Amino acid sequence: MKFELVDRQGYIPDLNYGESGQELACFVPSAYTFQQTNYQNGEGEVLIDGHSWQFFFTQEGIGIKLLDGIVTLKEAEAFLQAIKSHIWGDAHQQVQIFMAGVTPK
Repeated sequence: MKFELVDRQGYIPDLNYGESGQELACFVPSAYTFQQTNYQNGEGEVLIDGHSWQFFFTQEGIGIKLLDGIVTLKEAEAFLQAIKSHIWGDAHQQVQIFMAGVTPK
């Protein structure tokens, strides 16, 4: 399952990457304990509660993909809302959350 966080104005704040081995802390809210499993050029994968998540940049915002594991829609929504608040802050209201997929040609 793939999601995108998109600011209507195209704004992504400067991300403060964590220290070596924890760079993706800029994406993961502090309430979540994670293990970084892959990192390259500002993007990568983390393991949270037995679920593998990938973080990457899209043309319009930030992509989050569940690579392995099962979550309910409610759990995914709570996680995405926490990421949105972590990156843009609670007061920023311009960010939309989308389920993303491949458009048929």
